[in-house]
Amino acid sequence: MLAPVVAKPNIMRNLTFLLTLGLLLSANKCNKPGMADLASMADTKWVLQSLSGKGLELPDGVQMPWIQLDAAANKLSGFGGCNDLFGAVKMDGSTLALDDIASTKKFCDGVSPTENALMDALRNTSSFKLDDGMLSLLGDGAKQLATFKAQ
Repeated sequence: MLAPVVAKPNIMRNLTFLLTLGLLLSANKCNKPGMADLASMADTKWVLQSLSGKGLELPDGVQMPWIQLDAAANKLSGFGGCNDLFGAVKMDGSTLALDDIASTKKFCDGVSPTENALMDALRNTSSFKLDDGMLSLLGDGAKQLATFKAQ
C-alpha cells in the first residue's frame, strides 16, 4: 500500500511567498519615474525652473513663467513672463508633443529672451520625465529642454 502524497508545509509557504514576491515586483514596474500620463500632469501649474539646464534670468518683479495642461481638452495654457501661451497637447506613453504653440504679442523689456527660449523648448519637446514633483521636457536624444516644478 502506498502512502498518500502530502505537500510539506514549508514547500507551500515558500511557494506562496515566491508568488507574492513576483506579483509585487511586477506591479512596481508600472510606477517607474517618468512614466505618467497626461491626466496625472493635468490641472497642475508647472512653474519654470530652468531652460537647457541654466537658471532663469528675469528682471525683478516679473512673474515666473508657467504652463498648465488640460487633459480633457488636450490643450496647453501658460504664461511666458510677459505673454500668455497656448497650444495643443498630444501624449502617447512617454512621448509628448506640444503642437501649435503660440502666444500673445506684448513686448516686455528684458523678458523676451527667456520667453523665446521657453517657446522653442515647448515646440521641440518630444518626451518628458516626471519625478518627485518635477517635470522635465526632453527633446531629441533625451536632451533636457526645460524643467518645471509643480505648484
